Amino acid sequence: MDRTLSGKVALVTGVGQGIGRATALRFAQDGAEVVVAARRRQPLEALAAELSRESGRRVLAMPCDIEDLDACADLVEQTVALLGRLDALVNVATHEFSRRRVADFDWSRYGESVQLNVMGTMKLCGEAAKRMAETGGGGIVNIGTLSTTSLIPKNAEYSSTKAAMVAMSKTMAREMGRDDVRVNIVTPGFTTGPSLDGLMERLGKGAGVSAREMSEKIANTSELKRHVDPEDIAEACLYLCSDRARNVTGVELHVTAGAQVR
Repeated sequence: MDRTLSGKVALVTGVGQGIGRATALRFAQDGAEVVVAARRRQPLEALAAELSRESGRRVLAMPCDIEDLDACADLVEQTVALLGRLDALVNVATHEFSRRRVADFDWSRYGESVQLNVMGTMKLCGEAAKRMAETGGGGIVNIGTLSTTSLIPKNAEYSSTKAAMVAMSKTMAREMGRDDVRVNIVTPGFTTGPSLDGLMERLGKGAGVSAREMSEKIANTSELKRHVDPEDIAEACLYLCSDRARNVTGVELHVTAGAQVR
């Protein structure tokens, strides 16, 4: 395997199952020393040990509440203090949202979404970018959503915060280019895993069909007629954080099986 991240240090936030786990594992397999961050210490430490066994690389757990801006700054500082540098950041952490019309928003809950999806995420980006600039550059990837353009009803709590994150990420790409810090977005399609299974169960029940039938129906709306896997997103993040993408910044890469083609 071509280890494009050998000697590099990567920080992945929002690591549980799914995209976060797959990304942390892929970066470790590619030779990076990886720090994983999430709120709950015990499951995070167990996951870090699991990823270390699977990859044969050191994977460190650093619990962090991304809604706490001071904690975000501390996370970056602790990573650099322990490992000497920071070359890659992937922000997978996101705030769960309630399905409400804008007219029915719980505005205090919306504030929590803004705090994590925009403020916490971009605070991490800013702190990481400054550290990367000190050591010759690096790559930052934030995870987007198709709903910023599809404008799904009762999804604005999530999509509006992600749209703000995308705009700030692209602006940051312009600001940090002179320091060779690249900032990009990876936008997944419907991604296999427990969350998608639960969604298909709910949608299928509402439509009077099985979860499998609903899953197939939605998969068939994409150009490639399938869902994507967490590993597909991990590969995109790896590419954008590696030197293979040294001239790629300010882009939103859709890994959606063509669902964005309209």
